Formats: sequence, C-alpha cells, structure tokens
Amino acid sequence: MKIKWIAPVLLLMLMPALLGIAAFSLPDLYQESYYAELPAMTDQLYQAQGKRLILIGGSNIAFGVDAPLLERLLREKDFDYTVCPYGLYAAVGSSAMLSLSEGTLREGDTVVLAIEPTSDTLSTYFGATAFLKCAERDPALALRLNPDQRRRVIGNFLPYLQEKSTAVHSGSLPLAEGVYAKATFDADCSMIYPRPGNEMALGYDPSKPIALDSLTIEPAFAAQVNAYCANARKKGAEVYWSFSPMNRSAVAGDPEAGVAAYYALCDTAFDCPVISNPLDYVMDSGWFYDSNFHLNTAGAEVRTVKLAGELLAQWGCYAPLDAELPVMPAPVRQAAAQSADTGGFLFELSGNGQAYVLSGLTEQGAEQTVLRVPSAFQGKPVAAIAQDAFRNADCVEEIHIPESVSSLPDAVFSACDSLRRLVLTHQSAPCAITSHSLDGTEDLQILVPAEAYPWYRDGYGCEENRWQSYLKQIVTY
Repeated sequence: MKIKWIAPVLLLMLMPALLGIAAFSLPDLYQESYYAELPAMTDQLYQAQGKRLILIGGSNIAFGVDAPLLERLLREKDFDYTVCPYGLYAAVGSSAMLSLSEGTLREGDTVVLAIEPTSDTLSTYFGATAFLKCAERDPALALRLNPDQRRRVIGNFLPYLQEKSTAVHSGSLPLAEGVYAKATFDADCSMIYPRPGNEMALGYDPSKPIALDSLTIEPAFAAQVNAYCANARKKGAEVYWSFSPMNRSAVAGDPEAGVAAYYALCDTAFDCPVISNPLDYVMDSGWFYDSNFHLNTAGAEVRTVKLAGELLAQWGCYAPLDAELPVMPAPVRQAAAQSADTGGFLFELSGNGQAYVLSGLTEQGAEQTVLRVPSAFQGKPVAAIAQDAFRNADCVEEIHIPESVSSLPDAVFSACDSLRRLVLTHQSAPCAITSHSLDGTEDLQILVPAEAYPWYRDGYGCEENRWQSYLKQIVTY
C-alpha cells in the first residue's frame, strides 16, 4: 500500500520544479506592455536616494502626476524630494501596492495615498494573475508581497502558465500599443506619452460611474492602511491621504453631497491626515483622457500643481507657486463616417453635444432579425447605447456593434430573447462592459476581430478584464 503513494508524493515534491521549468521554457510576452512597468517603478522606489515623495494609488498616479514638475515646484520652496510615482494598475490592487512599498519606508519619506474611489481599490482585492504578468521577468517581486498575497500568487501560477502557453501556441500574442505600452514611461517612471485631450466621445465612460455617496471601505483594507501608517511613523516617515481625480460627468447623483460623504468616510477610516478637499478633484471632463480617472497631459499638470500646493501647506509653506496653469484642451474629435442605415433606430444627442446615443428602435427596426448599429448619425458618432434601447427587439437574432460605441450598459440585451450572435467590430480597443452588460446571454456567441482578440483575452488598459468570464463564448472572424 505504501508503494502506491511513492509516485504521487514524488510528483508533488517535483511540482514546483516542473512549474518553474515550464515557466522558463515559455517566452516573455509582457515585457513591452504596460504590465512591465511595475518592476521598474519598484526598482526606482528602492534605489532613489535622499528624501522621497512616494505617490501610491492606481493608474490615476501614472496618468495624473507630472513627477518632474512636482519635484521642481517643491524644490523652488526649498523642499528637496525625489518623487517616486507608485501607481500603475488597478487590476493588481491597492493592497499590493502598499505591501510592495512598505518595506522600503525610511526616515524623511513622505507618502501620499491617492486611491481611486471604487469598491475594488478600497479593499484588499489582489489580482494575482495580473501581478504574475507584471512580474514575468522579476519573480522575486512576489517576495515583497504580504503572506496572503504570496499564497494567492502560488495558487494562480498554474492557470497563469496555461493562459500564457495558450497565447504562445495560438500565435495570438498580447498587444502593447499606444499609451498602454512600457514605452509610454521614461527612465524615471514618468508617463511621457502625449495625451492631447479627452478622447471619450461622450466625455466620460458610462460603463464605470463614480458613486461616491454609496462607497464603502473594506474594514480589512482600512486596517492595512492604518498598520502601514503606524509602521511609517515608527520609521520616521509621514503618510497623507489625498484623492484621485474624478470626472465630473461620471459622478452619479449630487457631486457635493457625494464628496462630503466620501470625505467623511476616508477621514473616519484612515489614521493619517487628509490634506485635500475631494471637491477639488472632481474635475471637468475636458481635463481627462480615456477614462474617468485618467488625466490628459494638461490635466496632469493642473493636478500636479494642486498637489504641490497641498503638500507645501501641510509643511507650513503658503507662498504662491510659480506655475502657469494650462488652458483646458478641446476634446479630441471622433470620426463620424456613416457605416449603416439609420432608419430603424432612434437617437438622442449626448449631454456634451459631441455624439449621439442609440435610445431605441422604430417599429421597422424592432421587426428585424439582424441589427447593424450605425457608427454615425447626422454627422456625429453614435457613441453609446441606452440601457433599454433594445427593449422591443423580440425578433433580433444578430446585433452588430460599431467601434464608435465604446461600452455596453447593464443588461442591454436582456429583452432580446432570440439573440444568438453579437458581432463586435472594435479593432483599436475592446468594447468595454460592466459586470452585468451581458446578463441573460449565456447562449450568446460573441464574435470579435482576430487581431483584437488578445485584448479580450488579456485585458486592455488598467482595469480588471471583465471579458475573462466570457472567453468560452468568444470566437474570432
């Protein structure tokens, strides 16, 4: 009987080595992508000399702080800091950024926590697979995580290898283009990719509303932040709480009431001074770039000057800053080439007047079995679909969505009982979805362009990949 157990026990003992061999046998896939900047940011954090100003958060830090400008503004007032941006990727999680940076804290450091107001970022959520992609060439990065996060990395290692192996053997490799590539950062981990204006046709991303008045902070995350603050104080460092920029157009409800509730929540939960007024960080959409938290180049400059002034005030310096603020840039115009018949559809002009929203179907449209949503109407792009736009589409079996529609709202196809095929034509970025966009569509076949499939498989940008749950339903064309 004992002999029967020898082979399984040996296999278990050899498993770590076998997995390691498998990992090293696969080529690097993410070294040119946005993922690969996390080791560089960590190296900069550990190697920086002198007093450091460490900015921790998600991608609002990468897109929203001009580190060289911040250093200059502080030095002009005789505060000499090396600014270390340490915010990159919400899919990894705020909790991991705290764990990765805590061991480096030393006397004289100042840490600013500026975390996006979402349920995931204000929790101990940890994206182990996203982290493994970040640490592809630097696996020792996992040693800086806390014990629970390390366990989750180990638990997700085999699925990560399977995903990587599938990508290699399919020849459909991850895409690293535009702002979401490692080349978007300079040697000091500052974003240098030009972001001239707001690229969102509606001026905001409707799939990710900012609900400040209903936010909660996970108690375990508050405990982690407070332990981090206590450790910092013990080492002679100080920690402040600031805020992420928030697109005013995306804030649900009354912004002032939401901001008041959010401020009180943070002030109560965290054992560190709140140095900013969150209302100052609810900014007009013209300062944003491609998401409700990502600033364009001019917006980053405005936010940087604002943060510099708050830090100086905290340190007792109230002298005006020598910084001329930029003018808010005009929105980036979206192409509006007519692509399909608009006769079966109803449209409403968007709030910013730059695009149209598909609001419903005409009687003729409701009788169609195939609907091809047009990309433009009356010379402007069709940029969104209302939640109940297909409420009477009982006959439709196939719907084509143009690239001009950047996202799909909650349960948008829930009334389409006959729907069997969803054709997405997006090639420059995937169509964004909420956690409930595809509710009730378990039998739906989703067709995407072959060249865009890696975005649906690997994710795009800085958020959790919501398409991961639907990969079995996706086919390419």
